[in-house]
Amino acid sequence: MRPLTRQTDRFTRTVQLARDQAADLAAPALGTEHLLLGLVLEDRETGGGPPVGVDPDDLRALLPRRQPAADVPPFSRRAVAALDAARRLADGRADRGVGPDHLLAAVLGDPDCAAVAALERLGVDVGDLWSRAVADLGSRPGVVTVAVR
Repeated sequence: MRPLTRQTDRFTRTVQLARDQAADLAAPALGTEHLLLGLVLEDRETGGGPPVGVDPDDLRALLPRRQPAADVPPFSRRAVAALDAARRLADGRADRGVGPDHLLAAVLGDPDCAAVAALERLGVDVGDLWSRAVADLGSRPGVVTVAVR
């Protein structure tokens, strides 16, 4: 994965929240489910994030908690792929920075990831959420280049 040099402050905050949550849950790796939790928490803080429509406490309750670990977990392969897809999406649209909206579209674009499974367990229509995320990106200048679910 190439470094995300053009990330927005909100994107940086989202990833930091995801890292904190993964560490707090003593996860062996930071996965897409932690990225999703970071997105939801960042939206709760700012009120300007992509509308996921789930309560962070409900989402967090679905995630396994392990014995506390001293280290911050590494990123999982799927999380790295989602971060890279978010960067490619922003690049393809010639956006100034990679933001939480790019990350949401990228995470939801992987139907087999843990984040999608968690949303489905919470009763979220993931296909509809993905469509809205892509439409929100499409309402701004740039070309949307996200894989079809």
